[in-house]
Amino acid sequence: MKFLDNEDQLAGVLGHEIAHADRRHTSRQLQQQYGISLLLSVLLGENPGQLAQIATGLGQLKFSRDFEREADEYSVVYLNGTNYYACDGAAGFFIKAEAQGQSGTPEFLSTHPNPGSRIQDIQTKADQLGCRNRNTSNSTLTELKSLL
Repeated sequence: MKFLDNEDQLAGVLGHEIAHADRRHTSRQLQQQYGISLLLSVLLGENPGQLAQIATGLGQLKFSRDFEREADEYSVVYLNGTNYYACDGAAGFFIKAEAQGQSGTPEFLSTHPNPGSRIQDIQTKADQLGCRNRNTSNSTLTELKSLL
């Protein structure tokens, strides 16, 4: 929360995380990691010992670059629907992260796209939807940050 500069960034980050749930990235990742047949056997009670292993794996689950790109795209779509927040709010978060040197790992070695690519993709989608330049009040975020 303290890292964020405005409510558009907060809304963008929240939209990104909601997109992971809405697009079922966790379920899809588990299917890839454990296989559908194993998951079904656990759900049907045929292999209860695997449940602990899957639960442990959930804590270590990392989304793929494709899932991250999809969540970024949907954060723009979701914020466009609000008619309130600048729909490229998540880009502001990545601009700040990049300025602070948080893009050191080459993209091909990372589970996440590099911030520069993410900024460009988010802003391109926002331009397509025509929702980049909305003026948002930051009073709620300012109040929230003062409580932290």
